Amino acid sequence: GQDMEKATSDISMYWNGKALAKYVMLVYAVYEGGRNESLAAYGLKNLKTAFSKFVRNTQKVPLYYDDYWGGITSSASYQRKDSGLDFGATYYNDHHFHYGYFVYAAAIMAYLDHSWLSQGNNKAYVDTLVRDYANSIPNDSYFPFSRTFDWWHGHSWATGIFESADGKNEESTSEDALSLLAVKMWGKVSGDANMEARGNLQLAILRRSLRNYFLMENTNSVQPSR
Repeated sequence: GQDMEKATSDISMYWNGKALAKYVMLVYAVYEGGRNESLAAYGLKNLKTAFSKFVRNTQKVPLYYDDYWGGITSSASYQRKDSGLDFGATYYNDHHFHYGYFVYAAAIMAYLDHSWLSQGNNKAYVDTLVRDYANSIPNDSYFPFSRTFDWWHGHSWATGIFESADGKNEESTSEDALSLLAVKMWGKVSGDANMEARGNLQLAILRRSLRNYFLMENTNSVQPSR
């Protein structure tokens, strides 16, 4: 019963995505855990309305296709000449964090109502977000291959095209994991077996790299004990 439309009307795609993910979790819990399909349907209807403005690109700060670097970016910095707006998303910071929440929300929405997939441009919109941060095609002329996930290091990088004196950073291991879980879920619900398998593979790799480099146990020998 909350105003999902208002809660997803921030200028930031990041905060809007987090709100969508929060609400879809509530709807899913009511549907699966509470076994209350009618109440879940009421929430899902409101969620679809909130999500639709992003599919139409009519949110406060619309997305643009950048043909220089090849990606879907926030127009926040174009409008206000501040590179730090929306966590630097115009400059490709955190794209998997931001878009991962949208893909995650869309996957559960499509699970709850499979017909939503074929309505309007819903599927095309979500596919494009996946293509921006987790593209599997090496010779794609519009998007680079695997923009954020580093197959050599085994995890994603949050830093975009900003100069960084101390090197790139991961920033959020949990949101990295969610962005890849979202790829797996969207592949499963949309019938793309290759995408689902790719998400599984990335999650398996990520599980090992996070334990080795970030979530270290006392027996870890990667870093000096001191």
